[in-house]
Amino acid sequence: MDIKQQKKLNSGLSEMSLESHDHILQRCPSSEIVADSNCNLEYKICESPNVVQPKAVIDQHPPKASLCAFCYSAKTTEITGPFLYFANGREVVGNVTSLSKVICVHSKCIEWTPQVYYEGEIIKNLDTELARATKLKCSSCGMKGAALGCYMTSCRRSYHVPCAFEIQDCQWDMENFVMLCPVHISVKFPSEESKSIEHIRREMHPKASPLTTEQLTFWARSSDGPKEWVLCGSALSSEDKYMLVKFADMCGATVCKFWKPNVTHVVATTDVKGACTRTMKVLMAILSGKWILTMDWVKACVAANGPVNEELYEISLDNYGRSGGPKAGRLMASTNGPKLFDGFEFYFIGDFMPDYKSDLLDLVEKAGGTVIQSEEQLMKQNHAAQGTQPSSLVVYNCDLSRGCFEEKIRILQQRLAEAEDLAEQIGCQTVQHTWILESIAACKLVPFC
Repeated sequence: MDIKQQKKLNSGLSEMSLESHDHILQRCPSSEIVADSNCNLEYKICESPNVVQPKAVIDQHPPKASLCAFCYSAKTTEITGPFLYFANGREVVGNVTSLSKVICVHSKCIEWTPQVYYEGEIIKNLDTELARATKLKCSSCGMKGAALGCYMTSCRRSYHVPCAFEIQDCQWDMENFVMLCPVHISVKFPSEESKSIEHIRREMHPKASPLTTEQLTFWARSSDGPKEWVLCGSALSSEDKYMLVKFADMCGATVCKFWKPNVTHVVATTDVKGACTRTMKVLMAILSGKWILTMDWVKACVAANGPVNEELYEISLDNYGRSGGPKAGRLMASTNGPKLFDGFEFYFIGDFMPDYKSDLLDLVEKAGGTVIQSEEQLMKQNHAAQGTQPSSLVVYNCDLSRGCFEEKIRILQQRLAEAEDLAEQIGCQTVQHTWILESIAACKLVPFC
C-alpha cells in the first residue's frame, strides 16, 4: 500500500486527532480549511454533511511547555490541528508531563510530512523526518524545521505546514498529501497525471476560442496572421497593469502575473533614462530570449490597432546601468548557442534569505550552470577537474541588512574571508552573488567581483 494512503487511512486512529479526509476540511461550524477545484485554499461558511467534525480537540490540555517539534509553535489553531504526543513510536494520550523523551507535534504537521505514516498503531519515520527537517529552513519564515517541500523535485523551497497553509497561492493534493509552491502551480499533481491520454491532449492543446471581431481587426494587418502572445508585466503601475489587460483583450493575448516559460513578452516600466527595474521576470526573460519592451509598445499597438515591430521598443538598459542584455539574450536563444553559465559550477556559502537564494539557484540553472550542494561535493568535483581551467565558483552574499556602517563592513569582511578560505583550499574563484545578476543582465560574463 502507498505510504500516503497508509497515512490517510490511519490518520483517524487517535481520539485527539482529526479524521482523515478526501478534501481538506471546511472552515465553517467545523472550523476547517477548504480547497477549491484548483486546489487553492480558501475559507468559507457552509454546513456540508460531508464535513468531518473534529474529535475532542477542545478537551485537550497540552503541557504549558509544548512546542511542535516541526514548526516550533506553541499555538494550536484550525490550521495546525491539535497537539499529538509520541513516545517509543506510539501515540501517548492523557497526562504526558511525567514522561521523558516525548515528541510533541501538530496533527497537520504529521499529516503533511512526506515520509511519516502509520503502520497499525505504530508511527513510522518520525525521528528521521524530524532530523531531516532540522536542516531545512522555511522559505516563508526562515526558521528551521520545514519538512514540507514542493512536489516539484527540482524546487528547493520547503515550508512549515502552517506557513504553507497561510500562502494563498500554494496548491494541495489531498489524495497524495503533496503541495506545490506558488512558483510551480502549473505543474500537475499525481492525481491529475492519471487522467487519460486523450484528456491530457485536450488540456495541453485546447481548442482556441474564436477571435472576436475586434481581435480579428487587430490582426488583419499582420502578414503572419494572429499570434499567441503571452504578456507579463514587470514593476508596472496600477494604470499600466489595467492598460496591459485591456490590450490583451483587444488582441486576444494572455496576461501572466508570474513568470512562466511560455511568456513571449515582458512589458516593463522604465525611468527617464529608459532603464527598467532589474526583476526576476526581466532576468528570466533575458535568459529565455524573450522580448522585454516598454509600455510604449503597448500604446503604439493600441494606436495602430495592430501589431507593431517590437525592436523599436526593446529595453536595453536596467536600473543598475547594465545594457544590451535583452537583445543579446534573444540572439543567443535564436542561435541555440551555449548558455551563459555552461561549464560553471556554483557553490553558495553563508547566509542568504531562503526565497532569494532559491531565485538565484533558479537563475543559475536556467543559465546552464550547475549548483553544488555541499563542500564535499565541491572538493570532489574540483579534484576531478585538476589540470583544467578552474570552473567552480564560491558565491557569497554581499547584501547587508540594516545596521551601522561599521557592523556592515565587519559582516561583509567575515563573509568574504570565509569564502576565500574555502576557495583557497580548493583552488577556485570567489565571487559576490551580484556577479550572477550582473552577468545575466548584460548577457555576458562580466569581470569577477
